[in-house]
Amino acid sequence: MKIIALINARSTSSRLPEKCFAQITDDLQTYQIIIHRAKLAGLPVVFGTSDDASDDTLARLAAAEGVDVFRGARMNKIKRWHDCLVAYDADAIVCIDGDDLAVDFDIARRVANIMRKGQADVYEAPEDIICGLLTYAFTRTAVEKMFALVRDPEADTDVVSRYIEAANLTCADMPLNADERGLDVRLTLDYPEDADFFRKVYEVMPVDASGSAIAAKALELDLTKINWHRQADFAQNQQNFNEQVKI
Repeated sequence: MKIIALINARSTSSRLPEKCFAQITDDLQTYQIIIHRAKLAGLPVVFGTSDDASDDTLARLAAAEGVDVFRGARMNKIKRWHDCLVAYDADAIVCIDGDDLAVDFDIARRVANIMRKGQADVYEAPEDIICGLLTYAFTRTAVEKMFALVRDPEADTDVVSRYIEAANLTCADMPLNADERGLDVRLTLDYPEDADFFRKVYEVMPVDASGSAIAAKALELDLTKINWHRQADFAQNQQNFNEQVKI
């Protein structure tokens, strides 16, 4: 079973413009940290971005980090996944969000292993997962079923939960360890406070530390006060997006 770690990233962002290029450490920008951590999952890594001119620089820089780059639909992320799976003749994807700067490679590896047993179409993060460790993994069949519902390349499918429901996919929870659950830590990059948080985190943690270790250190040093208050806004934005999806 061919499973790829597919990074989803674009240059444009409304809440934090060009967050993929944010300077997090002296040497590393967001996109570089994401690529580095994705490689640690031990899967073939594909950097997925759009074929829009706005992402030309991002595509070039990602390729310079030694990963394959796939360019597809600008707005319809599901179509981009579908076309990438076809292009690489892959059976499944573990989705690496381009703003999850502490994406957990151990969880990604676990999910890939359990996907090979063929128990579900999609593996989802449980509700109590630490925000930003990982969100989804899909079989090719799952992506094809969602794509059948939304073929328009200009459809905005940034949040896919409604499409998972509408496609009647068989879902299972990602396998998590106890230290990957139930902590009020925000490990994703959407707001200026998130960038400040990650700069502080990576002053004291290596960029190849596990997500759970990063979360624990953030709590120990009381760094969560920097950006945890943004979590409610984040959740509300996702809810608002889902409410306007028409299938």
